Amino acid sequence: MEVVRILLLAASAAALAACALTPEQKAAREAAQRRYEQNLQVSLAAQCDRETADLMRRQFDMMEQGVQAPKAFRLRYVDKTADPMFQSCYKLAWQNYISQQRLQEMRNRYDYWDDFYGYPFRRHPFWW
Repeated sequence: MEVVRILLLAASAAALAACALTPEQKAAREAAQRRYEQNLQVSLAAQCDRETADLMRRQFDMMEQGVQAPKAFRLRYVDKTADPMFQSCYKLAWQNYISQQRLQEMRNRYDYWDDFYGYPFRRHPFWW
């Protein structure tokens, strides 16, 4: 009985160790997540002003490479992103994106539960 407990403990420790993330994998996931968020910000900015989106992309690339941005670039970047018209458009783009994500989540949930619980009352009017 004692041998079985030790083997079970060793097997569970091995399984947990096999599933653990290495620091390289964790760093790669964080970098991919950061890149996704940056691409999202740039695409939302592109809906408002293409030039500002290009400036944002250059700013992100410079931050990633560790390069200090020139003063003229920083002033232009701050001037473009601080524009009230751009700020309001960018805020609307974010709100639209969040609403689209929530709507998609509701659709997915509705479709899942409809198939699970709603057999006699399906939404599809011509399924018979």
